[in-house]
Amino acid sequence: MAREIMLEKEIENQIFDFLRTIGVYCWKNQSVGIFDPTKKVFRKPKGKNHLNGTSDILGIIQGRMLAIEVKSEKGVLRPEQRIFITRVNDEGGIAFVTRSLENCIENLLKFFPNNPQLRQFSKEYVASNGMDH
Repeated sequence: MAREIMLEKEIENQIFDFLRTIGVYCWKNQSVGIFDPTKKVFRKPKGKNHLNGTSDILGIIQGRMLAIEVKSEKGVLRPEQRIFITRVNDEGGIAFVTRSLENCIENLLKFFPNNPQLRQFSKEYVASNGMDH
């Protein structure tokens, strides 16, 4: 039986549920732009203070900025997204690309390897939601 490929939105929702369950202050970064009904397209802001490549999920975890770029199994990271992730990490934040909730948890544990509560809660959360980890 072929396994189902999850949409980015589904992965994103799982990650939001998990992050909020463990008490992470997080929000969706809307970077699609504003819909122009005349031309039937989304127009991205072009001001000097607009930042292209900002991650899908932003937040604060243990006093550090969190930026998570969510991609489906076949999603491709754009150069601006790669630059944003690198810059956040270089500035002391936590940023990564993820393709599943399980992968997100693995990444968080890389940044917080000595956090037994995160490790234990992650296992319990994944198990209680019928996921393999």
